[in-house]
Amino acid sequence: MNAKKLITLLITIFISSIISAQSFQDFSQSLGNFFKEKPLFEKYANSAVNYSSLVERQGIKYQVNSNTPFSGNYIMYVDDNPFCIEEAGSFRNGELHGPLEGYEGCGVAYSFKTNYRYGLENGKYQQFTDGYLEMEGNVVDDEVDGEWNGYEYGYKIWTEYNDNGNLLYYLEYSYHENGQLATKETFNAEEQLNGISETYHQNGQLASKINYRDGAVVRVLEKYDFNGNPLN
Repeated sequence: MNAKKLITLLITIFISSIISAQSFQDFSQSLGNFFKEKPLFEKYANSAVNYSSLVERQGIKYQVNSNTPFSGNYIMYVDDNPFCIEEAGSFRNGELHGPLEGYEGCGVAYSFKTNYRYGLENGKYQQFTDGYLEMEGNVVDDEVDGEWNGYEYGYKIWTEYNDNGNLLYYLEYSYHENGQLATKETFNAEEQLNGISETYHQNGQLASKINYRDGAVVRVLEKYDFNGNPLN
């Protein structure tokens, strides 16, 4: 996201925030997404080297003119511009080790947050768009693992379950215009409806619960009208 887009986004949020008290709360929450914690480039400001001063030899990072693998913090800049920060992290013995962050808008918002252990990505991963959480999950030795969730405009739109890089199954969610959950569907790795899927009325009442196997209906387990009265 370039600076012009970011400024436009913040001005839009600010204008809408003065309309009502609720809007002010929304504005505060939006700013919280950008500034809710101290980023690594601030923590490392007095201890980091410029990433451009590092060189790579056989997959290991060194400082220029050094034969000792680099250990320490670094900050990466866009086109070596000291006012436009792109990434911050650290190395141990020439390999990425510890928290790693990427930024949009020259350090104004996160683009991603992750962790490394001896050169391999390990731990919680988060990805952001315009400062808002878009995707998060766990990584083990460079492989996605366990539960991953995807978001859009603050709504969860999918959940994946993985085992050491292999997708086991996933869920997709859709919503009514009023924000209530409309569908919660379960799919296998072959993208076929498989397991329990649910639909909901606009008032939040469960409408149906159906069991699928490999894309085919096994059984309609439950069915209700708008007021919660059973239909089967």
